Amino acid sequence: MRPLSIYLIFFASLALAIPVAGQEIIVQEAWSIHMESAGGWVAAEKGFYGKLTVRPIQGGPGISPVRTVVAAVRQGMIAFGVDQPENIIRGRERERFDLVAISVDFQNSAMRIISWIPIKSAKDLRGDFGIWSGYETKAKCAVGKEWEKQLAIQNQGEDIKPWLEGAWPLASAMTYNELITAQRETKKMGKRFYTVDYRDFGIDWMENVLFTTEGIIKRHPGVVQAVVTGRYKGFKWAFENPRETFEILKKNNEALDFGHEIDAVSPVKFLMITPETRRHGLGYIHPKKWENVSRDMFKAGLLEKMPEAKKFYTEKFPSGVMPK
Repeated sequence: MRPLSIYLIFFASLALAIPVAGQEIIVQEAWSIHMESAGGWVAAEKGFYGKLTVRPIQGGPGISPVRTVVAAVRQGMIAFGVDQPENIIRGRERERFDLVAISVDFQNSAMRIISWIPIKSAKDLRGDFGIWSGYETKAKCAVGKEWEKQLAIQNQGEDIKPWLEGAWPLASAMTYNELITAQRETKKMGKRFYTVDYRDFGIDWMENVLFTTEGIIKRHPGVVQAVVTGRYKGFKWAFENPRETFEILKKNNEALDFGHEIDAVSPVKFLMITPETRRHGLGYIHPKKWENVSRDMFKAGLLEKMPEAKKFYTEKFPSGVMPK
């Protein structure tokens, strides 16, 4: 993570330029623009945030949504972010940030392990393992304490080229992105690879959590509700209009590949539309999942004590957006 001071300096200039009335609201996305973050970009484009001026910001390597949000709020801005639940927990427990999850995009983890050899148990996870910076917690929890005796974590960056070239036996793939690439490239190569779900190791987590701070929730509950509802209206519209969604995304990232993004729609829907979200709406907060993350991090020695999972989230802002 980059030092918080860098983010404070950057947002100080922004905060001074924004009047209190009609204040711009930022949403720091977890990664660069792709179909998995379409909800926020579509909501801003289609006016689903109502009268609010909401600006999504691309994420990427080296960017910490947690630090971006904390720095922005400290400069008087209204800020939200999308990050992994383990980073929300770590931010509260280790750095005492007042972070609170207000919704969850993906009810299950999209993160998979891709391997050139079969993986039957966590004991088979050995050697160089490509993972994005900030996403290695699941692997550590799967192996458990003293994970470093089995794994050499390599910073994967934005592609899986080292794994495809055979430099690493293991790499990471999201079902809506790198897994699609792996399937296409290995088919060209005439090679076979294996895919492992972290749930096979008992790591049953969610992903892409929309969060803000306790202070923002107390001062601006109406804004929080509007941002949550608008985001999932955006996702619902994106699922119903994938081609038009691609054009919206491409306005902000001309390098997007049409076929790749359209192929990502189905896996993203699978992660977001579940029996729970059909009953409770998109963005549903599943308390049991938060208990899972807290317990697994503690068991792996990544937290000093077992935390109370309830403090990491609030159920006060259901989206009200029911998927088809």
